[in-house]
Amino acid sequence: MSSSFRKIFVALFLLCSHIVCTSTAASSNLLPAPLDSFKNQFQNALKSLTDISTIHYTLGGMKELGVQPAENLCADIKKNVDSSNIESVYHATEAAKTLNNCQLPVNEFGSIIKTTLQGDKTTLAELFYAVTSSRNLQIPVDEDQVEKRLKTLSKSDDSILGQAYVLMIASQLNTAVAKFYSDSIHDMVQQADEVDGKALQYEGGIGTTAMIFNAMYQLADKAAVPLKIDAQHLSKFAYYFSTKRHVATIRSAYYLIKAYKLLSDPKHAVPVVVSRVSPASITPESPSVLVSITDLMGHPVGEISVVAESAKRKEDGVVVVSKQKLTPKASDFSVYELPFYDTKIPRGFYTIHLTLNHVKSETKLIGLSDNTIEVKVTSEVTIENAEVNLADRDHSAQVKTHKLSYPTTLTDKMDIDYHQKLIVKFQIKDKKTNEYIRAQQCFLRFTNKQSQKEIIYLAEAGTNSQYKVEVDLTTNSNDFRHQSGLYEIVLIIGDALLQNSFSWKIIDANLGFHEDAVSETRHTLSYTPKPEIRHMFRADEKRPPTVVSLIFSGLTLLPLLILLGLWIKLGFNLSGMPFGLSPLGFHVSHAAVFALMFLYWKYLNMFQTVRYLAIVSVPLFLFGHRVLATLAARRSLIIDIPAVKSISNPKSTHREFI
Repeated sequence: MSSSFRKIFVALFLLCSHIVCTSTAASSNLLPAPLDSFKNQFQNALKSLTDISTIHYTLGGMKELGVQPAENLCADIKKNVDSSNIESVYHATEAAKTLNNCQLPVNEFGSIIKTTLQGDKTTLAELFYAVTSSRNLQIPVDEDQVEKRLKTLSKSDDSILGQAYVLMIASQLNTAVAKFYSDSIHDMVQQADEVDGKALQYEGGIGTTAMIFNAMYQLADKAAVPLKIDAQHLSKFAYYFSTKRHVATIRSAYYLIKAYKLLSDPKHAVPVVVSRVSPASITPESPSVLVSITDLMGHPVGEISVVAESAKRKEDGVVVVSKQKLTPKASDFSVYELPFYDTKIPRGFYTIHLTLNHVKSETKLIGLSDNTIEVKVTSEVTIENAEVNLADRDHSAQVKTHKLSYPTTLTDKMDIDYHQKLIVKFQIKDKKTNEYIRAQQCFLRFTNKQSQKEIIYLAEAGTNSQYKVEVDLTTNSNDFRHQSGLYEIVLIIGDALLQNSFSWKIIDANLGFHEDAVSETRHTLSYTPKPEIRHMFRADEKRPPTVVSLIFSGLTLLPLLILLGLWIKLGFNLSGMPFGLSPLGFHVSHAAVFALMFLYWKYLNMFQTVRYLAIVSVPLFLFGHRVLATLAARRSLIIDIPAVKSISNPKSTHREFI
């Protein structure tokens, strides 16, 4: 294996092991809303406001995050709105509502709103746009007429998105209408799709799900009735929203922020977000676990009693903490502390199960149980009983042993030839427990000082956790490609539970092989830019002299010259040519074909000529067919007239008939 590929292999192995060991287990804990990420997304969208819907969702999202948009954006709203499109008018009125002083011309939008409200082909979405726009512009509407239209449309469109529009329209009408449609919220919740038993969503993704969720809250507030979503379903909606750290569209980000705010509103049930704010590693420098208790928007939810029911080691299920209460670390009761470091707690990965109880019941909190926090207890290690042994393959000579002391490097260089083998032994000792332990990655690396090629061997643990690496220069000579020279020997120790993973240079050694060295392959050359391929056109063939070209051109035109000469000598017989639109069109089309041949000779290519010829040939065929039909009819008429004369005059001879 080449040096570069060995480097990549070791790096990927260490990285993957670290990720697997340090990542938290999949749980149903909610995650705090990434407000900074959404704020940056809205600010970036402000730099290129290309359409009215983007303006609406960008300004609305910033307003939901507490950032007041600039008033000069009112000019962009008026510039991009299309007064003949009800959806565009809706986005414009919603965007203008986010500004303190942005007055839109009511007269320009009144007609489209009225037409949409009274139209027979109006959809639920268009009805929602019209009703919302009229509310924003303070244009009075006939609620009875809207209600009748809403009942009719709701029967024809039973899709989940159509039902959401029904809820949003009903929330802008009177309370009685809102209460009538509030009963459908429970049915809409049942139509949600469950994902992995943890989340609920609707077809259409995050933007559609968040919009429907907002519609439910909006209608419940208007009807002044409790939201008909139980705690279990609400927790699954909240989990789905909290896992969406990045969204693709501004529309989805806008509705997602609104969902976060609704789930953090004390007027309704509030899901609790339990997250670890301290490092995952428990060390003497970081001995405690700090837990944050907030809502999705990061606001404190009041005083909470937090108890660590248990802390179990994943490896064997050993419980190291039981029924321990966490103490508040912040005056607003948003952070709690659990002392965890203890010399009696062994190294390993732990899952802490937390139970929460609300001290003050002003707000209904959900998700107080089944919260887990993942931590790991690390330890500091040292290398002991390390030695380098040099032995003959046939055991004819006594083994030479060199004791090693971490982190010192042997100063004397070691000479190793092809009939010898190198043996490295060591043990890893936990400083806290004085126990010999095993690490996840232990490698012995040889690096050629001249070529920088690396050869890596895996150290395997035996009895009493003693690691051993044996390198026979005869059987392993292919790994070194028989390249003799000075090599640096380094011991690499790594583990996710070690505070001090390290690489230790133990010795420099001269390796000698009895076979000729194999030339080293320069793998880097495989990835260098290749020479640019330039297409070379074949050189034009040498043209004949001009005289030859003129002679052949003359020969080409000779039949035409002969035809003209004969016409001049015999005279033109134009009396047989019929007159009318068809003969004129035929000759014009025929002339166009000759002109096209000339253009093909001088300017056009074959494909252009065929395309134009296909166009010209249509009138040529039609007019030509008409002309031939006319000539045929005339000829039959001329032949019939002499025949009649011959019959009426029996004395006429055959010559006269002809």
